[in-house]
Amino acid sequence: MRFVGRGRFLLAAAMAWLASSPALAIDGGAAAGNDALTQATVGIGTITRPEEALRLSRCSGVLVAPDLVLTAAHCVNGEPLGALVVFYRGANPVRPVYAARIAARYSPDPGEMLPNAAPDISLADLSVDLAVLRLTEPVRGRRPVPLASDPSRVPKHLRFAGTGLSRAGVGYLRTTGLTPVASTSTGLTIARVDGGRICLGDSGGPVVATDRGGTYVWGVASAVIAKSAPCGRYVIVAPAAQVFSGSAVR
Repeated sequence: MRFVGRGRFLLAAAMAWLASSPALAIDGGAAAGNDALTQATVGIGTITRPEEALRLSRCSGVLVAPDLVLTAAHCVNGEPLGALVVFYRGANPVRPVYAARIAARYSPDPGEMLPNAAPDISLADLSVDLAVLRLTEPVRGRRPVPLASDPSRVPKHLRFAGTGLSRAGVGYLRTTGLTPVASTSTGLTIARVDGGRICLGDSGGPVVATDRGGTYVWGVASAVIAKSAPCGRYVIVAPAAQVFSGSAVR
């Protein structure tokens, strides 16, 4: 590991590989209410067999079309034997649970760091990955959140939601504010968590902004910058504007 960012924080592993250990939800923030962000946020569980034993990964994501969920690609590394998606009412998970498969993976162009960035940040150290899951059936009664279309205009204020799946089952949905502190030409953003920390299990969770047109997905949590695992006060946001650009998800 090497130190990056303002204050030279230790870059923790990319909020992934949640296997066989409890995944913690947002530390701080607030329990989810009932708005565009929380009604579209999901918990994701995937089962893989990397060796002899089964392995369960736990992440978060967001509904971006009636049958499509956006998350971080490292949440679905390899070829999962299965993936399940659960929605929330407020802070609590609700039925039904949806099955899903991997529709596409993306490695967004990290771009070039803009002048507002700290000079000692190396883009090679930053984890940037996205994936789209296709549900086996469209979701009814949930409104998808559209993706950002202009990655060059980083919002001044962002919001994040994470589910923090636990070993005992699905965890509670919480939200917190984010303040961007650095960005690149393609929208990769490093943001500070306002009044809390982002932890394991929140990986892939949606980062949104709101303008006159409503709420839109700026990106998803791709990695955390922390003094020590498993929680950190700075998050790397993989830009959503590069999803679907140039090629359709099939």
